[in-house]
Amino acid sequence: MKTIFLMIARVLYDKGYQEYVDAARIIRKEYPEVEFWLLGKIDNEYPNHVPENIVHRDSNSGVIHYLGYVSDVRSIILEANCIIHPTFYNEGLSRVLMEAMALKKPIITTDIPGCRETVEDGYNGYLVKPKDVDSLVIAIRKFLSLSKEERIAMGIHGREKAERQFDVRKVIDIYRSITDNILH
Repeated sequence: MKTIFLMIARVLYDKGYQEYVDAARIIRKEYPEVEFWLLGKIDNEYPNHVPENIVHRDSNSGVIHYLGYVSDVRSIILEANCIIHPTFYNEGLSRVLMEAMALKKPIITTDIPGCRETVEDGYNGYLVKPKDVDSLVIAIRKFLSLSKEERIAMGIHGREKAERQFDVRKVIDIYRSITDNILH
């Protein structure tokens, strides 16, 4: 069974680029049929960006498959089996992870604020230690050991969690109640 992992992020070291590539290198030795896709813009303006020649070197070697930047990620997310977001960048709630959950994709992400809120470890994905390739490799191996049915169930659990916790209508209702209380 072919498995595709997908990382969607600005191509920065802070977003876990090196950890993703290092984990891909390890896993592909054991599972050469597994693919690791990378989707995102190389952000030359950011001080800790990954240089374009490094990304192309890693892609040309076959460790990862760099897809570049696209404005609509939905079709690519749907092709993937699992979304990996190994960031240690200090960010808010990850939009990539919420979109993945909405599309019923299991996720592997770091146990940091903004990411940990999206995962119930072992239920809809796995949490890993930030900047820890070994932790990421362990989570990827766990995912690879799942049956097709278990992977599907994990994605469904993520979708249910997204509907419970991150549905935009619920957020709007909360804002309305706050503004109603202020205005009345």
